[in-house]
Amino acid sequence: MGASVCIAQKGIVEEIVDHTIRVRIQRESACGHCNARSMCNLSDISDRIIETHDNGLDLKIGDFVEIAITRSMGHKAVLLGYLLPFLLVITILILLNALRLQEWLSGLISLGMLVPYYMFLYLLRDRLKKSFTFTLSKKE
Repeated sequence: MGASVCIAQKGIVEEIVDHTIRVRIQRESACGHCNARSMCNLSDISDRIIETHDNGLDLKIGDFVEIAITRSMGHKAVLLGYLLPFLLVITILILLNALRLQEWLSGLISLGMLVPYYMFLYLLRDRLKKSFTFTLSKKE
């Protein structure tokens, strides 16, 4: 997989339909392997389904695979999901405060601007899905 891999996780093939493979991965928080996780109730374990395209591997439902994404795709996801919305909120908050709007109203409007931003990302989900490519490899 090389040095360009950002995240690689093991998963199980759940479904194969028209060259689209759905892989179930189990995500764990950083404390997922901690000995005290049952006592602190902070452990966060959940299943996620990742869709990717068939890359010529002979896969069947139930096969164990490793699914990976490149470092640049990880950076792009962080940029779109966290950094740009943060900058949007801060910029609008500063602009509205410069216009001498009440602080509570400035905060409410700047947070409210996240709704159209994430709606815009939702409308672009098909285009984004094409740009975020996952790499599959078969595991024994």
